[in-house]
Amino acid sequence: MSEEPQFPIIELQGSARTRGQGHGEQCRERIQRTVAFYFDDLFLDSPLAPESLRGRAEQVKDVLGRHAPRVAEEIEGIAEGSALPPWQVYTLNARTEILNARVPECTSLYLAETRVLAQTWDWVEPLEALCVVLRHEREDGFTYVSLVEPGMVGKIGMNSAGVGVCLNILFAAHDLSGLPVHTLIGEVLNCADFAAARARMDSSGLGKASHLLVGDGSGEAVSMEFMGDERHALLPVDGVLVHTNHCLAHGEAGRQRDVATSCARYDYVTAELQRAGAQDFARAVELLSTSAGDGGPLRPYQRIGVLRNHPVGSCATVVMELAEKRFHVRRGPQVGRGFSTIQL
Repeated sequence: MSEEPQFPIIELQGSARTRGQGHGEQCRERIQRTVAFYFDDLFLDSPLAPESLRGRAEQVKDVLGRHAPRVAEEIEGIAEGSALPPWQVYTLNARTEILNARVPECTSLYLAETRVLAQTWDWVEPLEALCVVLRHEREDGFTYVSLVEPGMVGKIGMNSAGVGVCLNILFAAHDLSGLPVHTLIGEVLNCADFAAARARMDSSGLGKASHLLVGDGSGEAVSMEFMGDERHALLPVDGVLVHTNHCLAHGEAGRQRDVATSCARYDYVTAELQRAGAQDFARAVELLSTSAGDGGPLRPYQRIGVLRNHPVGSCATVVMELAEKRFHVRRGPQVGRGFSTIQL
């Protein structure tokens, strides 16, 4: 690892249950603060009534028990280690589906030529100070790393097989019937190759609104859009995939449903990638370090009248060199900060 880590690096080993317990124990205060922030603040803007959250947790537990028991074991371990009721941790891992807040956030890209996968992660400012990077080592020696909100099983990350995943929110009516997106990411990060990751997304069920950009170190990649009862798979064009927060599979109709800045960010990044120049790590960093004022993805915190009016901006930037199995992360929207690097 290079440079002083800007997010705490949490080392976890063993079975899913044991790693969950370690996560909970080492991040107990952070997880408790994160859960309190959602339950006492952000979830108050959810279309679900507060008394309905426990019912949603039971729904998530049932889905995971039937279709992703490893993730259920990890969540139970997190709850035990953090001294929280399991239902609250199940709810936290379905926060995207509970809120589905129309927030202009996250720009992701994949460059097949150099196997670079990268994104900005935009969310509410209070979460920046709580986030951690988890480095998992399973009993069989398989490893993966992920930037997460404390208590979550996965978010932006990559594994020792060279499979990486980025996440963007989309917006569509949905009634959760499959794996919540953060639990699906936990499954993808445990996949031994791109084909297994693609199959896991295909079998994950629907009822959510998010986009996963998954690539690997051999040059394969797919944008998987979940739009309520629809799922769309988009492949690279000229070796490039770019995504923001509108449904690309819907074409012009998707652009018409644009959340503020999504089309501008998409158009900016795709236009820049069509210009001459190396499609490499440095190019990805340059693009994701361009401020929103110039049409770029990096966004300073500002209040936009949603999510209880908390400031929203770029909590982190992640750039993954999948062939080299290097994970780079920069905290916050300040370009002057360097990246911390983890070698898998």
